[in-house]
Amino acid sequence: MNRCLLLLALFGCASAMAADPSSVNNANIQDTGIQYRGNYNVNQAAGDQMQQTNTKAIAIGTSASATTHVRQAIDTPANPSTNASATIGGNAFSNGNGILGVNQGAGANNQMANVTRVSISAAPQSVDDSALSQQNVALLPSSGATGTSSGSRQVTTSDQAFTGSRGVIQVNQSAGVGNRMANTLSIRVAD
Repeated sequence: MNRCLLLLALFGCASAMAADPSSVNNANIQDTGIQYRGNYNVNQAAGDQMQQTNTKAIAIGTSASATTHVRQAIDTPANPSTNASATIGGNAFSNGNGILGVNQGAGANNQMANVTRVSISAAPQSVDDSALSQQNVALLPSSGATGTSSGSRQVTTSDQAFTGSRGVIQVNQSAGVGNRMANTLSIRVAD
């Protein structure tokens, strides 16, 4: 009996591994997050070596300072002929209210960061641009443009997605190889 179960499990795994590899790099969000409230974050990745983060920091006090540090690094090679598609469809993330962070990537070696910092304090503070330099990737020696790759890329966003939403909306959407994206927002209020 145990051998039959083992044999069945092996056949099940073999059929899963023999599935069409082109379906692996398709990221699809449909009608998700409708009427979200508050802090709502989604990371969706289809492919290899994807790095995604939604980072929020809020500080309130006499000398409050909200800080964030995001470090992303990829130094592995990827196949530039990868087929990839990313879709946000339907009424996804519509009629919401709050802080929304969406990272959707398909392909390989993509990095995405949504960063929000809010500080409310008694003393005024300067706003720096440190969040802009927080995302780094080590480019491969042959990563420059050498012609057209044979892979197909498609990014689609429905015209109804995100409609009616209020607040902070940060979206990174990518299909391909070696893309780097960051959305940063820093708000400092002196009370």
